[in-house]
Amino acid sequence: MAPPKEDTEKPLFPDLPCYFSNTTTGTPLAATPECKPGFYCPNIDPNNSLTVPVQCPASTDCSFKRLVFTYCNPQGKYEPVVCKPGFYCPTPTQSLPCPEGYYCLSGSVAPKKCEPLAFCPAGSAVQQSYTAIVICVVIDVALLVAFLVVRVSEIKRAGSSWTEILPSPVRKVLRRRELKRSGLARTLSRRSTRGASGPHVDIALQSLAGAQVAPAAADGMLTHRKPASTASVDGADADAIDVEDANDDAVQVPPAEASTVVDISRLTTAWGRGLGGRDLRVDFKFSEMGLQLPSGKSILSGVTGEIKSSRMTAIMGPSGAGKTTFMNVLCGKVSRTKGDLFVNGKRAEIPDYKKIMGYVPQDDVMLHELTVREIVLHSARCRLPRSWTSAEIEKYVDDLLVALNLAHVAHTVIGDETTRGVSGGQRKRVNIAMEMAAVPICLFLDEPTSGLDSTAALDVASILNQITQLGMTIVAVIHQPRIEVFRKFDDVLMIAPGGRTAYLGSTVGARPYFERLGFVFDPLANEADVLMDILAGKGNNVHGTFTADDLVHMWNKSSLMQATVLNKPSGDSLNTVHSSSGNNRNDAGPSGDTAAQSTSVAVVRESEDMDAAIRAVVKERGSSALRQTLLCHNRSLTQQMRMASTLVLETAVGMLAGLMMGLAIGNADEAYSGVYVMPYTGLSSSPIEFLVPLLSLLIGLSIALASGSSGVTVFSEEKPLFWREAAAGHSRIGYYLGKTLATFYRITLSSLHFVALYRFLAHPAMTLENEFVVILLTFFGVYGAAAIVSMLVRRENAGLLSVVVNLFAAVFCGYGPTLLDAKSWGIIFIWELSFNKWGAEALYSEALAPYRGIYMVDFSAEQLGYTLDRFGFDVAMMLAIGVAWRVVGFVLMIALNRDKQR
Repeated sequence: MAPPKEDTEKPLFPDLPCYFSNTTTGTPLAATPECKPGFYCPNIDPNNSLTVPVQCPASTDCSFKRLVFTYCNPQGKYEPVVCKPGFYCPTPTQSLPCPEGYYCLSGSVAPKKCEPLAFCPAGSAVQQSYTAIVICVVIDVALLVAFLVVRVSEIKRAGSSWTEILPSPVRKVLRRRELKRSGLARTLSRRSTRGASGPHVDIALQSLAGAQVAPAAADGMLTHRKPASTASVDGADADAIDVEDANDDAVQVPPAEASTVVDISRLTTAWGRGLGGRDLRVDFKFSEMGLQLPSGKSILSGVTGEIKSSRMTAIMGPSGAGKTTFMNVLCGKVSRTKGDLFVNGKRAEIPDYKKIMGYVPQDDVMLHELTVREIVLHSARCRLPRSWTSAEIEKYVDDLLVALNLAHVAHTVIGDETTRGVSGGQRKRVNIAMEMAAVPICLFLDEPTSGLDSTAALDVASILNQITQLGMTIVAVIHQPRIEVFRKFDDVLMIAPGGRTAYLGSTVGARPYFERLGFVFDPLANEADVLMDILAGKGNNVHGTFTADDLVHMWNKSSLMQATVLNKPSGDSLNTVHSSSGNNRNDAGPSGDTAAQSTSVAVVRESEDMDAAIRAVVKERGSSALRQTLLCHNRSLTQQMRMASTLVLETAVGMLAGLMMGLAIGNADEAYSGVYVMPYTGLSSSPIEFLVPLLSLLIGLSIALASGSSGVTVFSEEKPLFWREAAAGHSRIGYYLGKTLATFYRITLSSLHFVALYRFLAHPAMTLENEFVVILLTFFGVYGAAAIVSMLVRRENAGLLSVVVNLFAAVFCGYGPTLLDAKSWGIIFIWELSFNKWGAEALYSEALAPYRGIYMVDFSAEQLGYTLDRFGFDVAMMLAIGVAWRVVGFVLMIALNRDKQR
């Protein structure tokens, strides 16, 4: 209701009981001379029975004011009037101005103390609260300082300049100034005016003139030293070459990739302990393995063979032949429809062993905001045996990074298309390190060399070749490898179109086998490319055209197949190739791989139950769900810290939403007025019962718009990562709870900034803590609905759909249609499933509480269907609905895309 103004209308009959009528003394409102608390009756004397409260006829001006929600002065000498805002009436005959530091709403019988950080001058009807604003400023400054400290620490750890913390435009300006100070700009200008060659040409000329490469500098850059003679080379002045650092006689070039020689000795001890002190190996044998789709189409057909431990086996075939499908069937990601699988000679199913097996997908599925070490360390903490201490895990991870030549980028973020990070080859090795962090016995890789240049691909293949010395069984799908990459593999399974075996044996034995069939290998061509042409039916054969059916038929009839796959003796000379190659290890077994291991661990042989030993190791693997919840929570916080701009934007949007809602109130200091309590009902102005529910609707709409879209980013952008981690044996509930708990800080910040501006502008009568709880749980509910949406639709559509869903939830707050309407339609349950309904009821109850005894607040609530005085129940329902929606989101997360979680 608008604040009262001085009534300029003069009474017509100031000496009569009713000021605007001389024919009546007014209608008595009570039988005794008493005035209700909260009303001002200065002329009523409790000891004089003639001074009872009366209602007098209203003037035209007063009637108009009452119709437009405005107070008017008493229309008679004994007519009660509500105690004005900014005043309090300790007795019906006293009206005192509200003292400084207090505020007085309409009908106050005692002043209310303002919050500690509020502006309340004398005569205040509401408090101008700065409390939430000050809290926001303190928190924001603390977070900014903490962010700067952490970022500087990370930059130092990564060996970068402190200027990396500055925005990119500022860094460019500083770098340009530094170049000018170093004189490099002048040197380049001087060289261009005299026609000298560019720096890269000068370096090349120096190399031709005998320049020597100095040992690597401390910063890892290669340094080319000038020759002792300072004579010019082809007229170029060698002394004209300048550099950015202080060494004037050196030229820096980009650092070369570290050596691909892996120090396996660093991992031997950890590998032994990770396997429980046993030398565990995994040999696969499969017979007539096949996969047929429900449509009847056959993807794999009768694949029979063996994959041995301590060896690298490549799976090759033309596109669509089924090579990836075969590996997915072999590692248990896809269920086969026929055939048998044996692990160490015993029929088994791969999912039983997934905690000790690693699967490296073709795409580098990892969090791009984290550093190399953080990613590998998280995998290790979740998957290593529970008996390992934190220090042991960190040491193993550091050793693993050294072994995979990742130590020099350990503290570098992965990066993405917009953020500079590690190179493609390094990212691929991080992909491998994520699985090796679990000390697996077997490693499956889906096209580990795809997307890499030939050098990076060779590096990856070389590293994989060397880690087989740990006794690992490595199976990889490869596509068009260079010959050096192909030779790094010990064995190769060639799959012809239709998912059938065309060859299984050593890589060096593949060419002799196909040459014997009459195929011609161009001496200048890549042997692997020729083999791919043969599988595709495009090989050059002296006997004519060979189809895929012919290749499969010849393989099934070959004595080499009998010898290498079915282990039957054969006189075929080709069967010796499998074990005679100089670059392949002995097929007889893994005993000669690592002498150090054989002396440090107890070797399990056929005399013991290898399967029981492996299952014992599986039971020891993986941290508890509670521990993984904490790890995922901390990882998510690190993500948010690295994406500080996103957090700032989300908080700013929440603050803007609060500003909009505060401005929507306008100058209405009090958002509610109702019908006066009996017997003063006839004196009432038109009630304002709709404004608080309307504000609840607008608050719900603004929060839906502010956070509905950002809420889906919590899970929708990480679903591939969840699928990968779930397939590796990570705790699903641990991941979901960790991520959910980590979002609580974001919504708390957004809620607090919303409340700060809304409370400053709207002056609600409820306490700061109660209002904050309602707004916080509204954000909580929006994020809960967003979690469900993110599980159901694609990321591109999830943001918009989340906003729409939460807009509907806001509409179901009870403003319109009201709860009474919903009850009459028989669909009240829809409203009760909306957290906004309970939030609106809580706000309505708190807004009306100060006016109980002045207005008929219960009657107002009944008009809309709300129940008053159960604030605790309302917020509990909001919390329960937010939790319930998250439970539904979790069920959807694990129930949908089950095949990707295998």
